[in-house]
Amino acid sequence: MRATVMYAAGDVQVKDVPDPVLREPTDVLVRVVRASICGNGVWPYASMSRSEQGRRMGHEFPGVVGETGADVAGVTAGDPVIAPFLWADNTGQFCREGPQSAVTVVGGGTVGLLAVLAAQRFGAKRIR
Repeated sequence: MRATVMYAAGDVQVKDVPDPVLREPTDVLVRVVRASICGNGVWPYASMSRSEQGRRMGHEFPGVVGETGADVAGVTAGDPVIAPFLWADNTGQFCREGPQSAVTVVGGGTVGLLAVLAAQRFGAKRIR
């Protein structure tokens, strides 16, 4: 697949990277059809230290569920999904008190925290 990778301040490249694979029955693969860059991707453009492996950019996107693990319920291959700037499920302290953008849950994967939260709400434990 293709990914936008920042290697250092001012050094952004579009690269071929390995396709992700399902590893756990709770994994979900999402095919990103468009992506945007927000401040979280722009701020390091002026100050990021050199990194040999780089940092993938673009975590706000529409996509299509490509594949789901056997234990995932709520989404199936072909379902459209979106990872917007803000996603809240009203279960955490900050969601209940009002500042939904201050979520305390953190996740992994290259698609960013918001997609992780959305997919976890539908039963995924990890996103690749």
